[in-house]
Amino acid sequence: MNGEEKGVFDKSIVMVSFLVAAFTAVIGPIILWVLKKDEDEATGEALRVVANFGLSYTIYMFVAWLTSFILIGLILGPILTIAFYVFIVIGAIKANEGEIYKPPFTLDIIK
Repeated sequence: MNGEEKGVFDKSIVMVSFLVAAFTAVIGPIILWVLKKDEDEATGEALRVVANFGLSYTIYMFVAWLTSFILIGLILGPILTIAFYVFIVIGAIKANEGEIYKPPFTLDIIK
C-alpha cells in the first residue's frame, strides 16, 4: 500500500488524523476512524491505517519502556520517538497528495 492510491478519500481528514496522532498517538486516530469509517470506504481504509500506525508505535514504545531496565529501551525509546514523528510528517504529506501511506513496521491490528 506504500505509495498506492486505493480509491479517492477525504485527504483533509486523513491528514488531520496523522496530525492528531502527534498529540494523542492512538486515541485520536481511532476516534476519527470510528466516526468516519462508514461514510466512505476509501477514507475508512486510510484512517484504519493511521489508527494501526498509532497503535503499533504505542505498543513499541511500551516494550521499549519495559526493556529500559536492561538499558535496551534507553536506546530504542528515542529512536522510536523520532521515527514516530517523522512518519507522521510523511503520512500527512502523502495524505495531502492523495496517497495512503502505511509507515514501516505498522502492524495490521484493526481489520
